Amino acid sequence: MSVKQFPIGMIGAGAIAVSRHLPNLQKIEGVEFVAVANRNLESSRKVAEAFGFAKVYEHWKEVVDDPEVRIIFNCTPPYMHKEISCYALAKGKHVFCQARMAMNLAEAEEMLEADRSTELTTMLCPPPTYMAVEPFVMQYMEDGHLGDIRHIVLHHATSSLNDADKPLHWRQRSDLQGINLLDVGIMGEVLNRWFGPVSHLSAIGKTWVTERPADRDGRSMVELPDSVTVIGQFKTGATLTALFTGAAAADACSLTIHGSKGTLRCMAGEPYVALQTSEGERRIDIPEELLGKWEVEKQFLQSVADGKKGAPSFEEGVRYMRFTQAITDSMAQGMRPVQL
Repeated sequence: MSVKQFPIGMIGAGAIAVSRHLPNLQKIEGVEFVAVANRNLESSRKVAEAFGFAKVYEHWKEVVDDPEVRIIFNCTPPYMHKEISCYALAKGKHVFCQARMAMNLAEAEEMLEADRSTELTTMLCPPPTYMAVEPFVMQYMEDGHLGDIRHIVLHHATSSLNDADKPLHWRQRSDLQGINLLDVGIMGEVLNRWFGPVSHLSAIGKTWVTERPADRDGRSMVELPDSVTVIGQFKTGATLTALFTGAAAADACSLTIHGSKGTLRCMAGEPYVALQTSEGERRIDIPEELLGKWEVEKQFLQSVADGKKGAPSFEEGVRYMRFTQAITDSMAQGMRPVQL
């Protein structure tokens, strides 16, 4: 990787950009921070000063149109993902897009169509939730240690939305989030990668707090459910039971895999798993060589240098958006089973 091989334009510079993407990009040889556009000029200037961007723009199109920018980091909310990503690809720029991919399945499919029309590098931000254990778990299942995979039980309960006195969060607004609710899309991506696609599902949603103190835009009505329960079946025949909620008193997030030879339980964010067999239960600390690490920014730029698509790809994004869309459609139709 040579000096200034990666001239970057950053569109959107919120929490994940400032806490993860930008600090990690600073460590990579060849990265040049060319231009940034955030919510307003004041916040854009603060980011530019903190990370050394050469230019500050008022509108995101100015970042894309800058001839010195070759790579776009699209770190905006989902309502801007399709427009910015498709515009950037049409202008000949490589695109890293923040998750969730789009407002809905139709938008995701438009993004994939634009992606397929070019050899430019694209990549979606991956979910960190079970990243540490993923290489080990996938190898463990492939080696047959769990036998036939029969039941997947996902329990994602947090207290993030439990306080009714907290102002409306932008992730509770459908005009900004679309159909992306709670951890549904994040875990849809993990489920697809670990177990293959879901064939059909049913879902029910519940909003425990329907109105909150107003956000900075004066919005107070909650438009996306606080909780979602899903039952379904994978194409392999394994069943899925999932709870997604932000309305619990405490955080408890885990993914349990029940096989014919054993049960493996993964805890969100932890570098170990719990294995239960007929011989009892034991903890397995993930060995260093199989420990998944956050190297997202490096992986994307290496894909740019290699002239290939990154992973997660836009195709993977469409698959998890199909999962989210099916859940949304089932909830809207009174838990009617939906074929994917």
